[in-house]
Amino acid sequence: MRVPFNHTPMSIALTLLLVGLLTGCAVYPVVQVAGGAMTGYDAVQIADEYLPRTSIKGGELNACTDKMLERRLRERLKMYNMPMVSAHVVNREAFLVGQFLNRKRADQAVEVASSIQGLKVINCKFYPVASPREAQNDHRLLAKVSKQLGSSSRLNDADLRVEVIRGNAILIGSAGTWEQKTAAVAIVSEVGGIKDVIDYIVVNETAPTPEGEKVASR
Repeated sequence: MRVPFNHTPMSIALTLLLVGLLTGCAVYPVVQVAGGAMTGYDAVQIADEYLPRTSIKGGELNACTDKMLERRLRERLKMYNMPMVSAHVVNREAFLVGQFLNRKRADQAVEVASSIQGLKVINCKFYPVASPREAQNDHRLLAKVSKQLGSSSRLNDADLRVEVIRGNAILIGSAGTWEQKTAAVAIVSEVGGIKDVIDYIVVNETAPTPEGEKVASR
């Protein structure tokens, strides 16, 4: 005997979510529900509420969580039309880097990030909007910095992201050791044209920072 299945909007959404989640940290599609659209952000919220994530082991769980939170944050910023703000998540810490015409929009970006459940800390580095000439120079410096970081064998295992705004280099990501962190900051500092290096690199090793040693300042 065939048991009829009740195709309610919620059952359809949860079925699609189960398929997507079983494939790993996949990108969530837009799901049509009751004539409306459910965004990827909303879909992930349902997944968090109904589906256990303890089946993913060790570092995979942290990596998946960071990617998920980062995707939510970027989607929400896009929803509020903030194209000049980039968002990164490392160990559940959010890093917002961008340019704004006024303080009100900057505060709004922080409010948007604060609405994302699961984030522990929100770090911000905002600048006034660069001129076209400055933006062109930033693009050139970003290429140089990226090349230098990519060519260093000391940073092979590090997960680093870099942005350049008005001549300032912002380093975000994770390193396995304090030596890697220090090396990354030193490499970027030596690139001609870089005014300052803002260090948001998280060190994953468990050993404490050597007493009295200054690695870098935020």
